[in-house]
Amino acid sequence: MKLLAAWKCTLIVAILVLSFGTIGVFAQETSLGRVRIASFVCPRQVAPGSVFSVTLDMEYEIRTNASVRAIILGNMANASTPLWQSDVASVSGGGDKVWAINFTAPPTEGTIQLSAYAYYFENGTWKFYNDTVLGPGFRQVVIKVARNAVLQVEVGVPGLELTLGNLSATTTPAGDVGVSLPVGMNYTLSIPGVLQYQNSTRMMFDGWQDGNNQTSRIISIDGDTQLVGSYRTQYLLRVTSTVSSYSYEKWYDAGSNVTLQRVDSVPMVWPLGLLGGKYNFAGWSGDVNSQSGEINFTMNSPKNIYANFSIEYGALIVIPIIIAAGVIGEASLLVLKRKKTAQVKAEPAISVSTCPNCGESIEEGWQHCIHCGGKLGSLEDEPANQ
Repeated sequence: MKLLAAWKCTLIVAILVLSFGTIGVFAQETSLGRVRIASFVCPRQVAPGSVFSVTLDMEYEIRTNASVRAIILGNMANASTPLWQSDVASVSGGGDKVWAINFTAPPTEGTIQLSAYAYYFENGTWKFYNDTVLGPGFRQVVIKVARNAVLQVEVGVPGLELTLGNLSATTTPAGDVGVSLPVGMNYTLSIPGVLQYQNSTRMMFDGWQDGNNQTSRIISIDGDTQLVGSYRTQYLLRVTSTVSSYSYEKWYDAGSNVTLQRVDSVPMVWPLGLLGGKYNFAGWSGDVNSQSGEINFTMNSPKNIYANFSIEYGALIVIPIIIAAGVIGEASLLVLKRKKTAQVKAEPAISVSTCPNCGESIEEGWQHCIHCGGKLGSLEDEPANQ
């Protein structure tokens, strides 16, 4: 390994000598200023024979005028010459030089090593800083060359079906899935936002570990990629009551603490409520049994709780009695009236008058007075003499 490292260093020095002449490592005592590689952005993986792009950002802070340039060395072409080199630029003060460079990957799978250098010219020599104060003036990256990369999705839910463009996959019992995809392509990854189960249980997507909370997102496959997401379990709380306004359903995260408070009384609907009818709270039953007005419990499973109420009638019980008494009284009077009418029709009415002979009271319908024996009635009632 030491021999290999030494060989690489010798090779780089030889290349620099061939390209720029005399080189050296600049000491920190220089008065030139700062020249460094601010960033060297490369893909993590490329397909064999594909064209790929890298971005090189050289940052400088020069106290006096200076000449600067950048080069990129690699192992995928003739190592005796740089893969790329910039034009020499005369700079002063502070600023950046940014380049976007295209390369072609080798036709076979393997790796590419790229080394970027930021050089300044001083006293006839091209130099770079190898410290982190005025530099560093170099950056190295390794790029994988392969046709496919693996997208590993971990959500912790077994049997979850996800889609990647026109592809679909299902997570293992461990809640993950790996898919081999062509590198350099974009795919739309979609997963369900809600997983509904039959026992009043569901799972809600909670987001990705990289901060993206979308259930559908675009994934750029530039190398082996791992995505970690999570779901949270929720249980349904169902409160049921004879008082309709007291019945409801709500989902809670597993482990949530829930508090239910009673309402002492609830008026009945109009017009019964105006007459004093109301429901009085009588306690809780179901998965939580308590006579207390306030209950606290943990949602460690679906819950069915009943809010029980008793009925207080108030004036509702007096008014029906009065109405019933009135109806009964009216019915009784009607029966008596009908009975008396029937008696009148069955027996002729008796009227009382006086005897014209003795003046005593007699009952009408008699032909002779019971007191004097005289004949009763007018002369018109007597038969004519023949």
